[in-house]
Amino acid sequence: MTSFAITILKSEILAEEVVLDVFLRLWEKRNSLEHINNIETYLYISVRNKSISILKSERGFSFNMLDDLSVQLMTYEPSAENELIESEMFARLNEAVNQLPSKCKMIFKLLREDGLNRNEAAHILNISVKTVDNQIAIAVQKIAQKLNIDLSNPKNSRGLTSFLFSL
Repeated sequence: MTSFAITILKSEILAEEVVLDVFLRLWEKRNSLEHINNIETYLYISVRNKSISILKSERGFSFNMLDDLSVQLMTYEPSAENELIESEMFARLNEAVNQLPSKCKMIFKLLREDGLNRNEAAHILNISVKTVDNQIAIAVQKIAQKLNIDLSNPKNSRGLTSFLFSL
């Protein structure tokens, strides 16, 4: 949750305060929240709304979501040569992801890093599932271009999508 708030607020301190406030409010209202079907989605939406509220209250504050997107490395015991190749590949992947448009990066992060599904991401961001799908398609296309992957080959297309969301 904190990393999600950081992507909006660009401040770890503010993000931690927002998440703490949201959890505190949840605890205080715990007896009246039986109607909530998905607590995780509720918390993400609460964090998003509180973060946006803070940004709106600060005049002249501009932000570009997800500048600090990081991708986790796969865990296995590679050779020194494989480590170098992998390091270069992930650096290129991080660069490609960081160059995505803001909306693409936000959706990519929710699905990839936070493990949400398309419906949850759409609900949190108050957009349609179709918009999530379109933004992911744009993200995959732009990442493929940056990594020089030919998406006209269906094997490459499926492989890149699987790779991006399995890291």
